[in-house]
Amino acid sequence: MLTTNRFAALLLAFFLAAPVYSQGISGARQVCDSGTAAGFDCSNVDLIAWMDRSQLTTVSFGVDPFGNPIQPFFGINDMWGWEHDESGRSFLIVGRTDGTSFVEVTDPYNPVFLGELPSSSLNSQGQPRSAVWRDMKVYADHAYIVADSSPGHGVQVFDLTQLLTVSDPQVFSMTNHYTLISSAHNIVINEDTGFAYVVGAGGAGETCGAGLHMINLADPANPAFEGCYAEFGTSRGGGGYTHDAQCVVYNGPDEEWEEKEICVNSNERSVVITDVTDKQAPSTISIGQYPATEYTHQGWLTEDHRYYFQGDELDEARNAVGNTRTIVWDLQDLDDPIVVAEFLAERDAIDHNMYVRGHLLFQSQYVDGLRILDVSDPANPVEVGFFDTHLSNNSVWDGSWSNYPFMKDNMVAVTSDPEGLFILQPASSLVTAIETAESLPSSVALLDVYPNPFVTESLVEINMNRTESVRIELVDMLGRSLRVLFDGTLAAGETLRQYVPGDNLAAGLYVVRVQGETFETTRRILKSQ
Repeated sequence: MLTTNRFAALLLAFFLAAPVYSQGISGARQVCDSGTAAGFDCSNVDLIAWMDRSQLTTVSFGVDPFGNPIQPFFGINDMWGWEHDESGRSFLIVGRTDGTSFVEVTDPYNPVFLGELPSSSLNSQGQPRSAVWRDMKVYADHAYIVADSSPGHGVQVFDLTQLLTVSDPQVFSMTNHYTLISSAHNIVINEDTGFAYVVGAGGAGETCGAGLHMINLADPANPAFEGCYAEFGTSRGGGGYTHDAQCVVYNGPDEEWEEKEICVNSNERSVVITDVTDKQAPSTISIGQYPATEYTHQGWLTEDHRYYFQGDELDEARNAVGNTRTIVWDLQDLDDPIVVAEFLAERDAIDHNMYVRGHLLFQSQYVDGLRILDVSDPANPVEVGFFDTHLSNNSVWDGSWSNYPFMKDNMVAVTSDPEGLFILQPASSLVTAIETAESLPSSVALLDVYPNPFVTESLVEINMNRTESVRIELVDMLGRSLRVLFDGTLAAGETLRQYVPGDNLAAGLYVVRVQGETFETTRRILKSQ
């Protein structure tokens, strides 16, 4: 039997050994300076906000003897995002082992937890069953959520417009429940065609050989089963299991498949490219193999559909490769995909989900957090920035599981277990090319506004292709001029950097309007508290 003093000593030892969490960080940018931001290692990436797990649930777990919030017993996994077109408001959908959290990030400096949707898979006590992996995607203002190893979970359909009227955090209910699958590892959605693809389905229901379970989302609140596809012999044990996929309307260099809907599938032992244009008769285009295969996990296409970056989740853990490996496929001929490069990082962390935006690859690498690779030359990636979200080294499977780099103003959301949800912003020098030359007037070589959002001041940077008289002003959302920032002549090749002062500006959205002799263009800018 433990004495009172002995129990107190053990309790104290437990808290001293466990990671100490503040209750997140919000309200102001934490600049990456000399390799750190708010205690996190970083390079070329600033911390905008951080919500720990205690801020992502309606349940309070109290505080420890040192006043720190006691962290909940759920873990954090995948995530996605949603923007409401009419209002411009932005939200994140955060997967937990026991359900899903919804967070508004319209002001990313001050994220707001709106509520949670419990898992629809229940244990024998009627409580949400824990699922290590939960996945979600969005189409037509609806979220579609699946969970792995969760009997009866199906696909949760959730009308995201409910979030627009939330005043206090609440526990939500599903809008609808698609039950033709039992549980599944992942869900993929092609927003251009309105089709969802459940992958890795198991248990009861129509498992489609654990390949692509195809769902028609023409009526977003009422999904309808459309068909199955599986390429047997491409996964472990000879099955057709698909772990993850990306499905697009193909607009790459292979003219044979132009405008066809294809899926690039990660099938544990192979990369399988599939034509899913006809849901009643999907067909395999090709099967790609690569060296030192351990577990073909996930990948993402470049925006021109020429290259595909792919990760193998177990090659590092099983010492099949020395360092963290990213495999680069050339898909110039979809019938014959070729590995053209293997990028090896300087570390040996396990890589997980990765996504491409513009010329940058955003990769979650478990204990090493978010890593950013410049893939302007796809066959020769270069790491240009990182933010290590992980505070301890208890397990190689802890840390960043996923990220969402498709937010406004080049912000990136990152989930990390057990740390929580991070909002990050890469240095403007890394992301300038995300706004391509086609989005700029021909006379303008560069136009950037950063940081954005800002608290005290921002900076307008402009470079001209030819000499013109230019006027730059700050206007409100009604188009009323608030301040002239510059009015003069800019010579060809000259770079102007002009500050946007935040004094006397209320928090909210504004517009930087740039007018020249031959053009007019604008950039939205958010003033935070």
